[in-house]
Amino acid sequence: MKRSLDPAVLRPRKWLSQNFLKDPNIIRKIMEACDLKKDDRIFEIGPGKGALTKELIPRVESITAVEKDSRLAQHLQTQFFNTNLTVINNDILEFPFESLVAPMKGIGNLPYHIASPIIERIMIHRKKFSVFYMTVQLEHGLRMIAQPSSRDYSAFSCFVQYYAQAEKLFIIRNTSFDPAPKVQSCFLKLLFRKNPVTPAADEDFLFSVIRTAFQQRRKTILNALQRLADKSTLQGIFIQCQIPGQARAENLDLKQFVDLSNRLGITLKKKRAGI
Repeated sequence: MKRSLDPAVLRPRKWLSQNFLKDPNIIRKIMEACDLKKDDRIFEIGPGKGALTKELIPRVESITAVEKDSRLAQHLQTQFFNTNLTVINNDILEFPFESLVAPMKGIGNLPYHIASPIIERIMIHRKKFSVFYMTVQLEHGLRMIAQPSSRDYSAFSCFVQYYAQAEKLFIIRNTSFDPAPKVQSCFLKLLFRKNPVTPAADEDFLFSVIRTAFQQRRKTILNALQRLADKSTLQGIFIQCQIPGQARAENLDLKQFVDLSNRLGITLKKKRAGI
């Protein structure tokens, strides 16, 4: 391995939400949690200075790491020259996921300010991955694993859980990073489903219904969904789905949302066709 750049050049950039993992105990826990195999091909998001990358190199077949910061990309290429690491200097929100050869395991320390759009992109290209391990803000992680009737349950919870089993593995204290963020983090596992447990007839319409319901979560779902259909139509469908008229979005589980969107979609199509 060649010498790396001067450490002073690698100071965290606030505008990129850079918080570098430094705690060796957390790094060890992450390596253990990822259940790595020698023939694994890894896709790493935001490798930073390479704290995890360094540990991954001897454990797996290959690593493709996407790093937006050109300084850090150069550092990684220099530090881990002539290894099984390929560094791509690119914005993860612009990276062509379709170029990846499946199956891969994903690992990432996601920048807090763009975690949601990154996860959305991962979900869109979920067939490229068998599993994805990620460090996210604790609050964000709790939303991903939240169950109905809880404070953290949201449209995002439904979106993630429709496509994956989400599991919080452990909490990471803010002091494990340099600089220390103001919030705690958690290490999360997303195990992608081959097929949704309860498939929707129209996934785009399902998520439209869910988003509409949660946008006005203080209202009953019956009132919130009147942007999509008239009240009498909704009342009839609620009876079919056995959903109480006073229920709110956070009271419905994913299966109920799928049932609701399937029946509502059929009813609206019939109305448009004049049936």
